[in-house]
Amino acid sequence: MNRPTILLILAAGALLAQSNAPVKRWWQKAPLRIIDVTSSIDRVGTVPPAQLAEWKAKSGFNSEHLEIMEMQGGLDDQGFFFQSKLAGRVNPDYLRQYIVEAHKRGIRVLIYFNVHWYQTAFGAKHPDWRQITESGKPLEGVYNNGTDFCLNTPWREWCFQVLRDLAAYGIDGVFYDGPVYRADTCYCDYCRAKYRKLYGEEMPSKLTRTGTQFKRLLDFQVASMAEFLRDSNKVLKSISPDIAFYMNGGVRGANWATARINRELVEYQDLLGSEGGFISGDLTRVPLWKPGLTARMLETQAGGKPTVIFTAAAHKPWTFSLLPRPELRLLYADTIANAANVWMGLTSFDLKQPEMEAIAGMNRFVEKNASYFTGTRSEARVAVVWSETTANFYSGSPAQMIDIDRVQSRSAVGNVDQEFSGIAESLLRAHVPFDVIDDVTLEREPLERYAAIFLPNVACMSDKSAARLKEYVEKGGNLLATFETSLYDDAGVRRDNFALARLFGVAAGARIAGPRNWDFMKGVSSHWLLEGIDREFLPSPIYYLRVKPEGAEVPVRFTVPLKGRYDGVPALSSDPAVAVKQNGKGTVIYVAGDFGNTLASFRFPEFLAMAANAARRLAPLPVTVDNVPGSVEVVWRSQNDGRRRLLHLVNFTGEMTRPITRVLPALNVSVTLPKGERATKAYTLMRPGLLPIGKDSQGRIRVTVPRVDEYEVVVFER
Repeated sequence: MNRPTILLILAAGALLAQSNAPVKRWWQKAPLRIIDVTSSIDRVGTVPPAQLAEWKAKSGFNSEHLEIMEMQGGLDDQGFFFQSKLAGRVNPDYLRQYIVEAHKRGIRVLIYFNVHWYQTAFGAKHPDWRQITESGKPLEGVYNNGTDFCLNTPWREWCFQVLRDLAAYGIDGVFYDGPVYRADTCYCDYCRAKYRKLYGEEMPSKLTRTGTQFKRLLDFQVASMAEFLRDSNKVLKSISPDIAFYMNGGVRGANWATARINRELVEYQDLLGSEGGFISGDLTRVPLWKPGLTARMLETQAGGKPTVIFTAAAHKPWTFSLLPRPELRLLYADTIANAANVWMGLTSFDLKQPEMEAIAGMNRFVEKNASYFTGTRSEARVAVVWSETTANFYSGSPAQMIDIDRVQSRSAVGNVDQEFSGIAESLLRAHVPFDVIDDVTLEREPLERYAAIFLPNVACMSDKSAARLKEYVEKGGNLLATFETSLYDDAGVRRDNFALARLFGVAAGARIAGPRNWDFMKGVSSHWLLEGIDREFLPSPIYYLRVKPEGAEVPVRFTVPLKGRYDGVPALSSDPAVAVKQNGKGTVIYVAGDFGNTLASFRFPEFLAMAANAARRLAPLPVTVDNVPGSVEVVWRSQNDGRRRLLHLVNFTGEMTRPITRVLPALNVSVTLPKGERATKAYTLMRPGLLPIGKDSQGRIRVTVPRVDEYEVVVFER
């Protein structure tokens, strides 16, 4: 075969490969900078279309959620500012005018469609659409003054017709706010009949939140949600494949009450989003890095689809009180550092406020540096498990409700959210890059890329997950687990012993000790886990599970409970506080107490040191950052098959108060790459500049970053 023929065959093969490659839609090509100007508190159309679009464009947004249905007190059919067959009243066709002005300025228009809050009067017109409580009464009091409809009723067809009417305008997408169930719904006739047909039995109560019956009910509601999303997406894609569709997804919390289980619902969405940037109330109790933690979780759940962190610019629940500029920049920075797109929720009043410049400045930064925020992957070697199964079935997990600041409490013992937050914070303050993985990852996705996996009270665990973790450890993976990890099955039923008992080297007892309000632990042998900790007595976790050693080394034990805080010197008990066991090629650390929960509450330096020692010993750092406080978050990502490394530094160092009004800059930050890591060029993006590349005494590449305000990105090119 001659050379020209070979070249023609190769060229034809390349063209065929390109033709078979998935088509990239507009929402996959560049970072999205999404704005939502809330019209539920301000009448649609009060600002002329050209003026509103110009405000958004000048602030640097390239897409939006447009609220074109009036919602004062909930949605109904009276407030459509577009033409619809379902409109109960004819209003000005604002959408027709506005979409032209938005597209002229390069803004993609996704329609905000609230599908979980309706006016009570509208519900009274359609009683068979309403969600019904277990007591048989229609749902009331949604956002204090509304109701909601069930997606298994004929209301779904009403929604689909609204979608068709909107799609006729050439919109770019639809965002569903909702749908959701509630903690005591839906027991309408449609749901009862559908459940009876599927399972041959009556719907069980939601009051008993463990066991196979509750699991079946949750699966039923999630499947109903998935069907609704699937059919909604079909309606839109039948009109145009370029109409994006997604919903307000599940949170990093217990989603059993709403049935928003992202792993099951992402298949029928084009993006995956969650309210990781909504912060409210006493901000000293809100993790600084909340957006980034949610973004990590979404990246794991999205299956390669783009993710979005929804951020409210207001200090909730004070809708008209904007957060200070540093807080806004930090919320934005923590989102993009962790590979998510930005959504900012504002009111029309906010567009004229000076704080908008902080958001506009970040928008301009992302627009200018868009290529550094697309096609990246995490290079973390540590993973922390957020177990949605535990959050849904375990008694120590509160249910996150849809109304801001509403939480249905369960038990303070083993609080799953606090346990996760404490472990995550310990790693963040130790400058350890990490991913957030979930139960699905444990059951069926690769684990070998991680040198260490942290299991913060992953109490509910399937047999399959346990088996895979055993295999992972035998092959050289490392674990740190706390409290009741693996003591319950995936329906919340308590086992006789840990599923991971052999790995832990301890057997579970029947009793939980506590609360230990002034008690201690004590190191009983020299161990690397206690390196740098000089105190004889260490504060005790508030609760711990009594366990019996079965092959594990026990370097730390609990002391005998004191009768009061001045009850003399505590005596050593026989109860293990920490157990360490070698299994095959891997090491497993088991902490009997609610270590993360206690850490999140009190931030004991000894707890932070133990977690840092564990992370650095079990998974050597992929990048080392020195001369920075613990309040600087480190994110390590790459592009182009690792040829470009991206170090994101998010500086949360304020003046010991929140909301943060001033960030203290980190100066002369030292960054060292591992031995053998190459780089021919290093530079920064936020404060653009080349960084001289040096080497330390071990021959490792080192650079110095002159200044980090709220955010900086350091780029290493190979």
